[in-house]
Amino acid sequence: MKKFALLFSLVLILATAKAQENQTWKTPMHEVKFISGESEEAILSIDPGLRFADLRQNERVFRLFYDNNNAVIKKARIVDQHSNLMVAKGRGSYFWGTARFEFIGGDVFRVKLNRNRNGYEIIGPYGRLFVVENFGISPVKTLNELDFLAQAFYVFDRIKTTQKPPTDVIIITSSINTLNQKK
Repeated sequence: MKKFALLFSLVLILATAKAQENQTWKTPMHEVKFISGESEEAILSIDPGLRFADLRQNERVFRLFYDNNNAVIKKARIVDQHSNLMVAKGRGSYFWGTARFEFIGGDVFRVKLNRNRNGYEIIGPYGRLFVVENFGISPVKTLNELDFLAQAFYVFDRIKTTQKPPTDVIIITSSINTLNQKK
């Protein structure tokens, strides 16, 4: 009887170990599909907690997020997922008129925010880049890949500001810094 129990538990352990080998961890994402200019359809997959977005276009994958989840332009980041290299970094401020994306190739992409009563528009170096009219996103044609990456970041930003994570998504934040600051 002991040999049977030992054999059964050994088979059970090996079966569970084998079952765990092929498992991949994957977060269910919300998908936004849009077309950039004349290129193929691009897919923006957004994390349910609204912390990051993955932009898939052709064979490239970019991760769009705010450093430390602080939603200001100077914390904006665009990272190539295959090479793990930063493609663009946000700098400046809309208030002072110095907001820009600095790309790795040395390109500086200055952006300007024009607000109106029912929305706003982001103006890039080649004209209108992103438009919100009557509280909804309006399509704008992009000229090159830098325009498209900046536009995709603003689509992610708009979704992040207008949506809230569902109640079944748990977001863990640290309150240690706030406790230390109160002392």
